[in-house]
Amino acid sequence: FNWIMDDIREGNFTPNIIYEGEKPIEFAAVPLTMMEGGNYRTVKFDSISELLERYYAEKNTVSRIHQKSTDLRKIISNALERSVRKLDLQTKQLKDTEKREKYRIYGELLNTYGYGLSGGEKSFKCLNYYDNTEITIPLDPTMTAQENAKRYFDKYNKQKRTYEAVTEQLAQTKAEIDHLESISTSMDIARLEEDLVQIKEELTEYGYIKRHYSGKKGNKKVRINSKPFHYISSDGFHMYVGKNNIQNDELTFKFANGGDMWFHAKKMPGSHVIVRLEGAGELPDSTYEEAARLAAYYSSGRTAPKVEIDYTERRNIKKPAGAKPGFVIYHTNYSMIAEPRIAGIEEVQ
Repeated sequence: FNWIMDDIREGNFTPNIIYEGEKPIEFAAVPLTMMEGGNYRTVKFDSISELLERYYAEKNTVSRIHQKSTDLRKIISNALERSVRKLDLQTKQLKDTEKREKYRIYGELLNTYGYGLSGGEKSFKCLNYYDNTEITIPLDPTMTAQENAKRYFDKYNKQKRTYEAVTEQLAQTKAEIDHLESISTSMDIARLEEDLVQIKEELTEYGYIKRHYSGKKGNKKVRINSKPFHYISSDGFHMYVGKNNIQNDELTFKFANGGDMWFHAKKMPGSHVIVRLEGAGELPDSTYEEAARLAAYYSSGRTAPKVEIDYTERRNIKKPAGAKPGFVIYHTNYSMIAEPRIAGIEEVQ
């Protein structure tokens, strides 16, 4: 404390803002050493006046972003709730079809052995030639063996059709949930109003928000000014981070070269991170580690202590036909564990 007071008496001020990730959370005229490390980073200024202008301007931006994002978050949340309820219903419907193969076997066994039935039986025991065990088949005593067989085949065919239809619906619903969760993660990453505009456009394009037309000819999509995050590694390599699904697609398939490196959090929503090799044959280990930290931080795992990151050359990334923005597949990759921490990585403003 005395050392701090001596600096103040001598006019040795160090105006600085403390950021947690991208959010300004504190400022002071002296170094706040208890807030060093982790996701905290310190930005120094030449004067208190410059500090105050920056701090309150950025706090105002954060507050405005929060207010403007409330409606979008509600739309995403409601859509997610509907999709999860739909998934639960479809899962139950799929479970109800689990007996379909048993009905098929009943029908086949009745056609094979049922000739010995005289009618009026409530059940029938026979050898199940699929597993060589004795099986008891429930019967409708008012029907013949052939009629009972037909009844079981009808049940089988009905449940088979249901199984095939619901399996396809289930895959679509899971894809919809994955898409919405990825948009939700984009909301957490958004810093500027321009970022929200791009997210809103994606929600509109996929029918979660109704597009309003002015009635004039040539209505066009809104203009997008949002750009990916841009960082430089400690070794001087340029690293780019998509803020949302649309930017992820553009970074990976339009901006990156085949030999550039691609990073992404494993099996969770998150940003695509591209590291430009710029003619270099191989990235240094420290750049791999920093790119992985970016991929971990800009993912839904950013609050976890560690996140598993997949990385590979851009040429190994493919986009399935009809896949939603940001969704890719790859079969050749390496993995590493990274902390979701970006403190110390230089950002290009």
